[in-house]
Amino acid sequence: MNTGLKTRLENIQARIGDACRRSGRDPQSVELVAVTKTHDFKTVQALIDLGVRTIGENRVQEILQKMPHLRGDFRLHMIGHLQTNKVGPVLEYAQCIQSIDREKLVKRIEDLITPGKKMDVLIEVNTSGEESKSGCAPQECRQLCERVIAGGVVQLKGFMTVGPISNDESRVRRAFSLLRTLSEQCSDLLPHAELSMGMSGDFEWAIAEGSTMVRVGSLLLGERNYNA
Repeated sequence: MNTGLKTRLENIQARIGDACRRSGRDPQSVELVAVTKTHDFKTVQALIDLGVRTIGENRVQEILQKMPHLRGDFRLHMIGHLQTNKVGPVLEYAQCIQSIDREKLVKRIEDLITPGKKMDVLIEVNTSGEESKSGCAPQECRQLCERVIAGGVVQLKGFMTVGPISNDESRVRRAFSLLRTLSEQCSDLLPHAELSMGMSGDFEWAIAEGSTMVRVGSLLLGERNYNA
């Protein structure tokens, strides 16, 4: 067993627990999504063997490379920007798509999904206003919610955002707070929404703002090798 990986996982779980307790929340209310972008299937399998139950992948190509080799009880979340021409492989392997950001993508999923297959989705919102970030505009969030629900094909579970690249806690937390506010404004459509927000550098701030899923990669697995 990779003792270094086990130690890092336990440290992150402890930090999640501490952040929850500081906010008066149950540590079990926050799910860890292990982001395994650029890491090989053996590393992903090691995480599953250590008890990680949710794996996050950003790229369709990596999903195709890794998923056929993995064994065990886990769920795959697609967390990266998803092109409509790459929906098929994601539907084959994933149980959740966190990056629903436009009606065209919803329609493509509805057209391709196997009848009866369960697929959870989160609506990705660009709460930072950064042009480099994916996600629908905040003012488009409710309309996209209504479109997903009206389609009746996939299960809307909540909302996702990526915080701004900043060390300014107040700025980062404003982006997370906005997602929580949007969720509250849509509570008549989705009463108990999941909030996927927070990554390696800001997940504790996200938990303070109500996150129920944190997407942690580099803190768990080390810096990514983009030449792999």
